[in-house]
Amino acid sequence: MASGRIPSTANSPLTVKGDLFTFSTASAKLAVGANDTALVADSTQSTGLAYKTKGVFNGLTTTGDTIYSSSGTTQARLGIGSTGQVLTVASGVPSWATPSSGGLTVIDTSTVANTSTTLTISSIPATYKHLLVVGVGLQTSGANDGDLFVRVNGDSGNNYTLQRMHIITSTVSGYGSASISGISCMGSMARTADSAASLGEVAIYIYNYASTSDYKAIIAQGGSMNNGATTWVSSRGTWRNTAAVTSVSLVDANGTNLKAGTYITYGWN
Repeated sequence: MASGRIPSTANSPLTVKGDLFTFSTASAKLAVGANDTALVADSTQSTGLAYKTKGVFNGLTTTGDTIYSSSGTTQARLGIGSTGQVLTVASGVPSWATPSSGGLTVIDTSTVANTSTTLTISSIPATYKHLLVVGVGLQTSGANDGDLFVRVNGDSGNNYTLQRMHIITSTVSGYGSASISGISCMGSMARTADSAASLGEVAIYIYNYASTSDYKAIIAQGGSMNNGATTWVSSRGTWRNTAAVTSVSLVDANGTNLKAGTYITYGWN
């Protein structure tokens, strides 16, 4: 056969639809590749050519689609998720999912309105590991300052321990007790005469609350403006009981009504 000429049917090496006539050290046939493969240059092959899985999947249909391996070299399309969703893994492959809010789930939202000395958050599910109670806009109806106590499961006995640091403007004091009726959270709440700009806030953490074998560690931090003075408390205490926590109570320590405040309870793992 003369150089540079296509062979006749009689001496062609091509036998199957899609075969290619090529050359290594002599004329050669390159068999047609499998479906969805592409012909690429490959210097490791005798002919310098090979069929390989496509590097770019051709099943994309929508802006934001992504490609992933569903099994080995098998490519698949993952459609774009919804606004706010994040890419995660489910059953070993990528998927879009709506994230929980910072890992926190709202269990309860309660507001006080000068009708009771105590707010009780009850029917707390045992499906989380820890609790966080956040209170904002807190004020007592009393004419004088009053602390805010946290109690669990309605226990008002001296079954708590407490270590507390209290700062009023620049004056620092400390207090501790091995037997007290609640965990101090605020030191001094805003009084009934204090302006809205003075209202306080608190964060209360209860760790491993659903355990039935451990005492419950409680950490609280809160502050407000009281009669023009800035007040802040950081407390650490323990409820000396192994029962699971099913309710949390916020109590005005002076026995006056809780005038204002919204409390949001979160569970997290």
